[in-house]
Amino acid sequence: MYFTNKKYFAAKYAVAIAGFCLALLTGCSDDNHKIVSGSSSSVATSSSSSSVSSSSTSSSSSSHSSSSSSSLTDSPEVGQWYAPAYGYVLSVSVENNLYKVKTYSLTKNYCLLQDVASNLLLDELKREYVYSNLVKETLLESKGEYPPGVEYEKVEQLPKVCEENLQKVKTDTGYAFDARKDFEIFWQAFDELYINFELRGMNWSEVYEEAVKSVGNVKNEEELFEFLSALIAPLGDRHAVLIRAPLTQELAESFTAALENDETPIFRESRQLILYKKLLNEYLQDLESDSELTDTQIAAAENYILVNYEKLIDIIFSYAEENSDVEVRAAGKIAWFKTNDNIGYVFIGSMSDYTEGRSTLVSDPASDLAIAEATINEALKDLEDTKGLIIDVRFNDGGQDQVALNYVRHFMSQPQVVYSKFSGSGAWATPKKEVILDPQSDNIYLKPTAVLVSGDTVSAAELFTIAISSLPQVTIIGEPTAGALSDVLVKRLTSDILFGVSNETYLDAQGNNYEGGGIPPDIAVPFATPQERNGGYDGGLNAAINWIKRAP
Repeated sequence: MYFTNKKYFAAKYAVAIAGFCLALLTGCSDDNHKIVSGSSSSVATSSSSSSVSSSSTSSSSSSHSSSSSSSLTDSPEVGQWYAPAYGYVLSVSVENNLYKVKTYSLTKNYCLLQDVASNLLLDELKREYVYSNLVKETLLESKGEYPPGVEYEKVEQLPKVCEENLQKVKTDTGYAFDARKDFEIFWQAFDELYINFELRGMNWSEVYEEAVKSVGNVKNEEELFEFLSALIAPLGDRHAVLIRAPLTQELAESFTAALENDETPIFRESRQLILYKKLLNEYLQDLESDSELTDTQIAAAENYILVNYEKLIDIIFSYAEENSDVEVRAAGKIAWFKTNDNIGYVFIGSMSDYTEGRSTLVSDPASDLAIAEATINEALKDLEDTKGLIIDVRFNDGGQDQVALNYVRHFMSQPQVVYSKFSGSGAWATPKKEVILDPQSDNIYLKPTAVLVSGDTVSAAELFTIAISSLPQVTIIGEPTAGALSDVLVKRLTSDILFGVSNETYLDAQGNNYEGGGIPPDIAVPFATPQERNGGYDGGLNAAINWIKRAP
């Protein structure tokens, strides 16, 4: 079992590290706006449940339909809803006795219909958005028990820009590619919503002044994609992303299809030195050539990365107690074992995508949460008699905030504030919300716990890090994290280009903001150095074991 699971586990993550797996719509929540479409069977069920008996006359049937439609429009969710810190407007209406939700994306001068969810039953609508009128009428995007979702406030009508300047997108009749227009929409969206220019040392107005001089030379989508990528590359923000792919009004389906296609152009840049780049730089340094790589050299570089990735995994698993099993669960994303020192080790490679045999590009939050809870319960039960615990999120590329926070609950003895969050800036900033976690009911682990982090620890994994670091028995070991805590705010252009904006600020329990710079470790230890791989040891694991041995 040991060797079988070890190789399976390594192969899973070798693919992930080389593939730059991205999950914009899943909470990195990332990220942000999940679309629910009623299926044909849902429509049939709705029609059946509201039908009258065969003995009813056609006039009574007509009357029933009219009454039903009237009662639907009386639902408080129907109307226009605005979230200025996100540049989103929801329009909830009734069509054919079912609900339709249109999502508009807007800037100061432009408005686009971003996606449409049709044929929704009331229960489906209420699962997505929670209505409240305690102080004012609001719709809160449902993202689970703890992470606050997007809050929309009711408005009388669509913003003027959506009424007067709604843009045609590529699927609309009469659309014409306009690079200058898409550049303006892109620039305005970042200008109004992005919260990290100062943290990342960029003057966005200067970027505009330079870019506007050359955008007229952009002739097609491919060139526009490269042009916009160059604008945001200096940010080094893994959540400032671009994707070029065919888009429809059902954005989630378009997005899933795009990520399942290996040829889809995706751009993102990281300020931290991630593992993929470390290993690639090693290969290029050994190559000692400044020329463009040949196909043979590219294949050799990929092989070098995968081989050395497997070597890292082999080294980690070599710390397992002799003649013991390494348990692997959650489609290879979670593993655990005991060391010879009776210290527990838990690997969490992602905060989502825990189901084997299904597309893992747009995650199922409920399924992920259920699998995560069952798995961490099993792991902590196996490791309950250990002296201390090491949680390794050095390879963790994020996922569901709810999953990340659920793990933290297993290390708490009492309710407490673990982080706070707000969106936007200036007049559009939302109030800061403190998130209070409650301990889980069982399988609580309160012994010394070391959390291993790196530049590949990103998004929901960073939320996990700031939340668990607030606990007294925890210390953080490794390298600074990616510094990309904000959820990805998904936007589109009139052409077939999606982009992501970081518009949220996460603060730890002491009020520190780590966006851009990353979460610093309590104990700094380099990750994945050539010396470690050549020597067959893991410096982070060694530091964690030594810290646990010295802990009171």
